Amino acid sequence: MRYFLTVLLLLLLPATSVAYPFMVGARVSTPQIASVSLTFRPATLWFVQVEPGVGGGKAALGIGGSWDYHFGIALKSSLLYTWGKTIGDAETGQTYAGGEGVIMVSGINLTFGLYGHIDGDDTDKDMLVSVGAGIGF
Repeated sequence: MRYFLTVLLLLLLPATSVAYPFMVGARVSTPQIASVSLTFRPATLWFVQVEPGVGGGKAALGIGGSWDYHFGIALKSSLLYTWGKTIGDAETGQTYAGGEGVIMVSGINLTFGLYGHIDGDDTDKDMLVSVGAGIGF
């Protein structure tokens, strides 16, 4: 599995420069474990992103951008739904809404997000923190 993910990540980087306004990325994060993102940037400043993963999926609308893949920054409003096995104490079948910040340097990104619980039967978990690292935008 680790070999497969390494090869996948290496193949994603050149594809992003050819496919503009579409960009792809891969990330390891909480609670999703591993995920792949597809970002559509119809304009320089804003974007739409979907990010399915092993432990859940995200849909986001954000502002930000990258400069020749050397530096990037973004803020996004996201909807997160958990499924399968998750990292942390997030239950499956829960929906969260919140925001996330992204900093990218030389194609490597770091993310931090805060999410509030909006749907599901886990009433004890009203806040979720998401932290991740990956490649691409």
